Amino acid sequence: MKRLLLIGLLVPAMAMAEITPPKGDYDPRVRTVDYNPLNVVKLSTFYGVSTHVQFADGETIRDVAVGDDQAWKVVPRGSHLFIKPQAEKADTNVTVITDKRTYQFALVVQPRAVKDSTAWADPNLIFSLAFRYPDEEAAKAAATAQKEALQARLGEIKGKLSDATKEGQNFDYWVAGSEEVSPTAARDDGRFIYLTFTNNRDMPAVYSVDEQGNEALINTNVIDGNTIVVQRLVRRLILRKGIAVASVVNKSFDLGGGMDNTTGTVSQDVERVIKGAQ
Repeated sequence: MKRLLLIGLLVPAMAMAEITPPKGDYDPRVRTVDYNPLNVVKLSTFYGVSTHVQFADGETIRDVAVGDDQAWKVVPRGSHLFIKPQAEKADTNVTVITDKRTYQFALVVQPRAVKDSTAWADPNLIFSLAFRYPDEEAAKAAATAQKEALQARLGEIKGKLSDATKEGQNFDYWVAGSEEVSPTAARDDGRFIYLTFTNNRDMPAVYSVDEQGNEALINTNVIDGNTIVVQRLVRRLILRKGIAVASVVNKSFDLGGGMDNTTGTVSQDVERVIKGAQ
């Protein structure tokens, strides 16, 4: 029965214990503590000693309520709080409400003589206290890692889409004729032909040429402002603009050798989606 009574007395006492911030590695009076909205943080100070409490960067103090406001001087400034006891026996509590969180403190004045010249060196005093936010730091780190992974994935896909790294690309094109209508680069992906021009030139009309030398206007579209996309593979193209003419020949033409294009793009990692399609 006595043992049960002792346990019953200890449990409430343990439940009511404040959190004392651990002493700092460089100076025991400069400390940090993890934020927990359910904890009461104990601040040990001394008559005439100012304690600086630092909350998260960008956090703004909205309201401060002190149990004994006559015995304490409390000055809020942005995300900083300055606390100083004005009396020898002034133990009390303070609640700080910011635009993001609520903090609870137990203010304790060390039982020393007011004229004790060694009080300032007492390692139990807290000159400065900074809060850490492990949950938010972990969430921020996870978000950063996710963002970096996404950027890496996008970079990988972009690399696959670039001319230099595309798989299944054919760059074996020859161009002859007027420089005015000649592309600076030509390639195909086994599905479409891409003709790239300098930015300061008007686009020529594009014609396909059959084995008999007959020309026929071919379907095209323009991407990136300077690249004509020929919407099928042919062996030879004629480019015309006024009297300027150029011939583009696919030296590796093979209708059966194109890449399998089930995604509608040059990469298996990127799927083409037509907006508005049902």
